[in-house]
Amino acid sequence: MKLHRINAQLLKFWYITINRVDRIFDIVYWPLIDLFVWGFASFYIRQLSEVNLLSMFLGGMILWIFVWRAGQDIAVYILEDFWSKNLYHLYTTPIRLSEHMTAVIVMGLIRSMATFLVMIALAWLMYAFNLFEIPVLMLASAIFLLSLFSWSIGLLVTALIMRFGQRIQVLAWSIVWAIQPFSCVFYPLAALPGWAQAIAAWMPTTAVFENVRAIIFGTPMNYALLGRAVIMDLALLVVMAFLLKASFNHAKRSGLLARGD
Repeated sequence: MKLHRINAQLLKFWYITINRVDRIFDIVYWPLIDLFVWGFASFYIRQLSEVNLLSMFLGGMILWIFVWRAGQDIAVYILEDFWSKNLYHLYTTPIRLSEHMTAVIVMGLIRSMATFLVMIALAWLMYAFNLFEIPVLMLASAIFLLSLFSWSIGLLVTALIMRFGQRIQVLAWSIVWAIQPFSCVFYPLAALPGWAQAIAAWMPTTAVFENVRAIIFGTPMNYALLGRAVIMDLALLVVMAFLLKASFNHAKRSGLLARGD
């Protein structure tokens, strides 16, 4: 990979972001709505219970940003190149698929961090909730693991788009929310029915949120679960990278990159 080609793509995504109101708007709008709804609801429920629901709900919501924002941005940036018929022209240049995807991933991470910082500030101002009550090492580990998972989801959706075209573009917005119920963001694994627990137990996201809750409620952390999450995240990322490469090669052979359909 060549750094200057990655930088060129990052500049393209940067100018797309800062020159479009909707791109700037969605960094703040939906997270802010979630913060209002879940924040006030959990603030009220906390008054009825001794359990620290405010920390559980707001902490989960803020950290979920790294799955939602980064995963969705990867797919949407690729879709925008499809919509503008730009993919064919892009890949007639020396740029490689790995360089293109690296730039998309980095931009998604930048946007995730921007939303994350906004939500931390608003949570403190509105509810006096301090996310940094979670130890920095655990917080950094959670962000790292959730980001890895989101990249795998983004690569999967991109691979499917390059294989089947824009007719499945709805996955760019919906797949993350289909995964969320099995990620135990707002409730423990034990709260799920047996069949759902069997799925959730294998989700790297479940390991993250189970351990964040353990810290909030002062119970022992499950380090073995976190270790398994690292292995699963890395394995998923490798598998999705190979799947994307295969889909990209198919798109070139079938002419999908040129047609953009």
